[in-house]
Amino acid sequence: MKIDPHVFHAKFPHQCALERCKSRCCRHGVWADIEERAAILRHADLFLPYVRLEARNPSLWFGETAEDPDCPSGTAVETNVVGDACVFFHPAHGCSLQKAAIDRGRHEWEFKPRFCIMFPLVVSEGVLTVDEDMDEVWCLEDENRTHPILDAVEKEVDHLFPEEIACRLRHGNGNGAKKTSAA
Repeated sequence: MKIDPHVFHAKFPHQCALERCKSRCCRHGVWADIEERAAILRHADLFLPYVRLEARNPSLWFGETAEDPDCPSGTAVETNVVGDACVFFHPAHGCSLQKAAIDRGRHEWEFKPRFCIMFPLVVSEGVLTVDEDMDEVWCLEDENRTHPILDAVEKEVDHLFPEEIACRLRHGNGNGAKKTSAA
């Protein structure tokens, strides 16, 4: 995977602040890998108590599929929007998939699509970059972009990427060389 140099310079808030943004990045639905869809549907009963009433029918959860070389399986599937948000948007904000996993003692991202976990990072055409298209969300407003993005999403990077890529990202320049600091 190539890494866009912008990733090493982009800024983001110190961390997500759901109380400020009310999970606006979750409003539009996402593309998930078909293997993620399979895992979600296998555990549908786990999520039913967490999704909004109008989204409780698992047959509504996913839409079109498309070839996508950026997905591990090579095929992406869209999560549908019901009402004004992704079917997995939790009524109190956040992700129903993540809330259910946490409440059941599982890893918080066991079922959450990788696209959601990595936001505001995105893999597009084999290149890891920053999703600058959602500029209406609180975290991507200029005045809130105060910290290096890779510091803010370090936990997500470590979870999502193979050690080689995570190491390149942690070291700050994409080629494995250590970051230099100002003396």
